[in-house]
Amino acid sequence: MKQKTISQLKKDADKFFSKYVRYRDGQKKSDGWYSECITCEAVKPLTQMQAGHFVTRRITSLRFDEENVNAQCVGCNMFKQGEQYLYAKALNLKYGDGKAEELMNRRLETHKFSRAELEEIIHDAKEQIKFYENLK
Repeated sequence: MKQKTISQLKKDADKFFSKYVRYRDGQKKSDGWYSECITCEAVKPLTQMQAGHFVTRRITSLRFDEENVNAQCVGCNMFKQGEQYLYAKALNLKYGDGKAEELMNRRLETHKFSRAELEEIIHDAKEQIKFYENLK
């Protein structure tokens, strides 16, 4: 069997990490999973939410950082360019004062993901997804 390329692994890592984040920031209700947008606090079905990055995912050192990535509705993430000001305020409330500034300072770090790191991200995200999907 042919090994996936780093690019393919990164795409898979994005997909599974995104799904994990939406579950993590969600709540199971009688009719399915719902997540709350970190910026506007809208509650929508998991499938209608995205994993919004405070610091853009182009910055590889923060691409899979659990504090940098949170459930966000499409309106805030895509149409309102991430609502950076509201996102920063919400990060500080969720993770403690100074978190937004810390992430902004870390955006200058660089990181190149290895095959093993990406495979671990995929594996861990899949395990987390299984955990949430098995909750009663």
